Amino acid sequence: MFDDAAARRYLAGLAPVAPGSVRWLIYDQARHWVSVVDTEMASLRQDCAHVLSTLPEEDPNASLVEAIREFLAEGPDRTPHVIALSCAVLMQSTGDLDAVFARIQSGVMATLVDVEDVVVRPVAA
Repeated sequence: MFDDAAARRYLAGLAPVAPGSVRWLIYDQARHWVSVVDTEMASLRQDCAHVLSTLPEEDPNASLVEAIREFLAEGPDRTPHVIALSCAVLMQSTGDLDAVFARIQSGVMATLVDVEDVVVRPVAA
């Protein structure tokens, strides 16, 4: 799974996240590439809301996971889409967009594409 200690070592060499932004780490299942993106919370909230409004009613989680896999296959320039979809994955588990953004704002987030699933969670401090 995701190695928090390695992530913290990697992040230690980067400048701090700007106020009002979140830092997101994205790993593919083979860890062939890592993408680190800082994005503003306001635009991320809009992107997440847009993704949620377009989800099919039947099995939205499967649709989100498949979309994340497709965007990862297209390369790191698709990272903003992965981040928005990751927010939607969190939203599906909590049902409360404000709670999702409170969680996101509390630290660095990571998306890990696993063989079975996509895991979205904070990087442990």
